Amino acid sequence: MRIRNVLKSNKGFSLIELAISVVLLGILVGAVVVGGGMTTKMTVQHESDTTNTLVTAAKNFLTAAQTTYTGVSIAVLQGNGGASPVYLPTTFNAANGNSWGGAYTVNANAADATKLDVNIAGVTDANTANLLTANFQSMATCAYAAATKTWTATF
Repeated sequence: MRIRNVLKSNKGFSLIELAISVVLLGILVGAVVVGGGMTTKMTVQHESDTTNTLVTAAKNFLTAAQTTYTGVSIAVLQGNGGASPVYLPTTFNAANGNSWGGAYTVNANAADATKLDVNIAGVTDANTANLLTANFQSMATCAYAAATKTWTATF
């Protein structure tokens, strides 16, 4: 008898309770959508910082006797197995270490060896490449090759 009374008195959720639930659900969905854009921006910032590290290491490679970037590479910047000075930590993963699983390369620009090319392979799309380019707009010439998903900055 008692169970019947409890079941009869239970009328479900009020309209206000349902409205509050829908509003809270909308706020949670909005937070997830905004968070997805932040992830891309954080990834681009990380890759921009890494690019700056590579450029600094390459600039340190230049000496009074060395006025071009001829011969520069990640291996050379890492000390070439002890054969040259170390400008970049040996723990730096150039092969597949970027945020998109691609490789980093550093080399002298083919047209002008006094300039440096930094390449990031595996950049997912042109929009992401444009975000990277925006970070180097005043100091480098940047290009994105969609066919190979490679972003290149020439300093």
